[in-house]
Amino acid sequence: MWAGDFRFWTSVLTVLSLGVIFAIQWLEHTRLRNPNGVVLFYWLFLLIAWSVKLRSLISQQIYATHLPFFVAYCVGFALAWVEFGLEWLVPKKKSAYQALEDEDECPIEYATVFSILTFSWMTPMMRQGYKKYLTEEDLWNLAKRDTTKSTGDAFQKAWDHELENRKNPSLWMAIFRAFSGPYFRGALFKTVSDSLAFVQPQLLRLLIKFVKSYNKGEEKQPVIKGAAIALAMFSVSVGQTMALHQYFQRAFETGMRIKTALTSAIYGKSLKLSNEGRASKSTGDIVNYMAVDTQRLQDLTQYGQQLWSAPYQIVLCMASLYQLVGLSMLAGVGAMILMIPINGLIARLMKKLQKEQMKNKVCGQDLAYLFFTSLLSIACPASRFRYFRLLGSYLTAEFHVLPCA
Repeated sequence: MWAGDFRFWTSVLTVLSLGVIFAIQWLEHTRLRNPNGVVLFYWLFLLIAWSVKLRSLISQQIYATHLPFFVAYCVGFALAWVEFGLEWLVPKKKSAYQALEDEDECPIEYATVFSILTFSWMTPMMRQGYKKYLTEEDLWNLAKRDTTKSTGDAFQKAWDHELENRKNPSLWMAIFRAFSGPYFRGALFKTVSDSLAFVQPQLLRLLIKFVKSYNKGEEKQPVIKGAAIALAMFSVSVGQTMALHQYFQRAFETGMRIKTALTSAIYGKSLKLSNEGRASKSTGDIVNYMAVDTQRLQDLTQYGQQLWSAPYQIVLCMASLYQLVGLSMLAGVGAMILMIPINGLIARLMKKLQKEQMKNKVCGQDLAYLFFTSLLSIACPASRFRYFRLLGSYLTAEFHVLPCA
């Protein structure tokens, strides 16, 4: 009897709870602009688990002996799909105030977590670029968190905190306080990407072992195992690519925000310099701070995580090679150790050349600034030619160093 089947009553309670969740989710849907990422992943994993259970129930022909329970379970399963579709696919309703906002708003502001992971929020721009040549008017505006005002305010707040709470303020700590959140979330994606990179060879080894089992005299492995290995290899490749690109996305965004914030802070500081400060810092120095040094910090964010990622990859590689070839992997380790002093020598040479390049660049910028600011007062053409010769000599010296650096 269905009245004594506890599975039927648990399914009914599940349906009732889904009804309550549906009402709450509808209210949340009308109030939030972005779909909740935690809720989306919850419904996704729940539907995957319930799909596996539904397949088991159908294979057991449970509908023939416990039809009420099967019907209640299918109703709950259908409601779960409805709620997942409501959260993911139904567009959020814009208020009258939001309708007045800029039409060129970046779609990442209201993209779902799946859209962010797959970069599908870029699809409209890609489609338009396929149809015609893109111009500046076709581009979206920056996301609010990437604007100069937002990044500059975040850095200034962190720098003020350093000035108030530390005797020796640290620029690194201010940058860390202002922009470290997305960067460390990118480190999690980097960890996943590096780990999955070494899962693929292991799956390939299992696939080769599965294929060899169909040789004569070998015990054949189940076909479902080969299909599972192939599906796992596909999933690992997709997951690795997705995690790697999410890491680079956050690294580039963090570098861009740091460069924007520091450029804004340096420019604001240059406008407030006293006469003594202007005498100690030339225009070339200030331009180099804004154009070169900030760019170095931006480049650092792209490759800074190699400090921990490279040793982590080396450890994983050594463990994988030891499992496959044994102690023969020590030959590769020895070659890597021999390359360390050579790389150090090259790095010191590049550092020396970059210093020379920066000196020539500062001199050239100072001379160009002096020439253009005093252009009207230089009446003699011979003096102008002299300035041009000096400027050309500095540019020539800079270009001689540039290819090596």
